Amino acid sequence: MNEFKDILDMHPNPFVVHVNFKPLYANDAFARFSGLESAKEILTMDSLMVLINPEEREDALLRYQLALDNKKTDSKIIAHTDLAGNPVMVEITDKSIMWQGQQALCTYISIVTDTIKKQQHLKRLSEQDALTQIHNRRYILNVLRDIHKDQTVNQYFKAIMDIDYFKKVNDKYGHLAGDKVLLQFTQILQDFTQPEDHLARLGGEEFILLIKSQSKEKVLKRLESIRTSIEQNHFVISDKDTQDELRIQCTLSIGVTALNADDDIDTSYGQADKALYIAKQQGRNQVIMLD
Repeated sequence: MNEFKDILDMHPNPFVVHVNFKPLYANDAFARFSGLESAKEILTMDSLMVLINPEEREDALLRYQLALDNKKTDSKIIAHTDLAGNPVMVEITDKSIMWQGQQALCTYISIVTDTIKKQQHLKRLSEQDALTQIHNRRYILNVLRDIHKDQTVNQYFKAIMDIDYFKKVNDKYGHLAGDKVLLQFTQILQDFTQPEDHLARLGGEEFILLIKSQSKEKVLKRLESIRTSIEQNHFVISDKDTQDELRIQCTLSIGVTALNADDDIDTSYGQADKALYIAKQQGRNQVIMLD
């Protein structure tokens, strides 16, 4: 037993052994993880619950009982805050053991903050449009899957927006000017986007906006406001060498429809695509909504 404890004492990862969250043993790594100086301070505690975030305590009790019953409990990643208020992401593994003649729980902790941050960073990059820095098609597909899964799909409208005759902008002024138009257009859309909406660039001059609303009238009013703003303003492209300004006027076609649970989210944007096509066929620079 002493050799076993010596190994745990030396281990760089936090360990604690407890019965009903009353600590029987902890290594110094666990003390440092908890914001304390030594394992002796851990052993003076009546309960480890003071180290567990309130929202995680019920789950901790459940995991404790399952482990004692020798039922499988998977490792869990949670946000943890130590006694000094320092936040970390940790992976917790629980195992029922015999400790000094009694059944106890050994809780092993691995700090995974850097790993989680790296994964989150890679996810953000995979869901980000390279030019505009807003979300891309992959992100929207993930959002659509999520709202289908949590059955909030009927709370959203889907608007697909296309800058009219954008190819002529690239052909006449060059792709650099076209990119600057897209960046300014993106900023306008971001200014119109509300916190519960989801904006993304699908590709080229085509963008999508998922609008959370229960009112068709309010959605149409917002989209008309976007269309009018584009029509009434110019995109200003400055030449740093000559100090000249190029003013480009564009219009916008928008197709919109309410989301429904039967949409095939992987292969089509459905009725919104059809509505956009109708807007273009009817002369562009308009908002078409299909039920």
